Amino acid sequence: MSIRREITIGTARLILGDCREVLPELRGVADMLFCDVAYKLTSGGNAHQSMGGLFAKENYENDGLLMDVPSWHDLGGPFFRAYKDNADAYIMTNDKNLFQAGAAFEGAGWKFHNLLVWDKIRATRNRWYMKNLEFTTYWWKGKADPLGINHCGSKQSFQLNAPKETAHPTEKPIALCEHYILNSTTQGDTVLDPMMGSGAAMVAAVQNGRHAIGIEINETWFDVACARVRKALA
Repeated sequence: MSIRREITIGTARLILGDCREVLPELRGVADMLFCDVAYKLTSGGNAHQSMGGLFAKENYENDGLLMDVPSWHDLGGPFFRAYKDNADAYIMTNDKNLFQAGAAFEGAGWKFHNLLVWDKIRATRNRWYMKNLEFTTYWWKGKADPLGINHCGSKQSFQLNAPKETAHPTEKPIALCEHYILNSTTQGDTVLDPMMGSGAAMVAAVQNGRHAIGIEINETWFDVACARVRKALA
């Protein structure tokens, strides 16, 4: 069964399941897509120091695979069909996956609008150029809004410290999610995150009067996301 568990908390609908199986049941329901896809990562470390914890070399092979990563080509089509016409999409990725993500989403029918950059200020230790940037590919479905984004003074880059303590190992700041959500939706719109992790985008949506639909395959992170949304609405 594609939906293993489903919980409604205020204006949020949270679903435990594999988005590749759940999304066909959610055609045309959302006004905006935000997704931090479980993309490939590689271990780093400079000549004297190595990354630790989840990112330590002993925890995974340095082949770019940190977790069970779906193919980008498996995602573009299901994502596209779950959104209303004229919807915006924000897909986060890193430098190693940027071109694969672009090819997959363009092939599925999304139209590329811009490459947005999150400057994390603090850099990830690395033997080469230290990584302080993550990328968001910005797409739309159908016709682009002639009025543009809600805050037309927004710059292509967004500078924000990466959180030091997070519930999820690759969690994005709520403020970053909020920045995109406020630019591409209005109150009452629905934000869909097909890989919500610990629910940062869901929290950003409900705190700003939006409806939220989140899908997560991992039960531990699903429970964390539910708790965070409850707290945000308390």
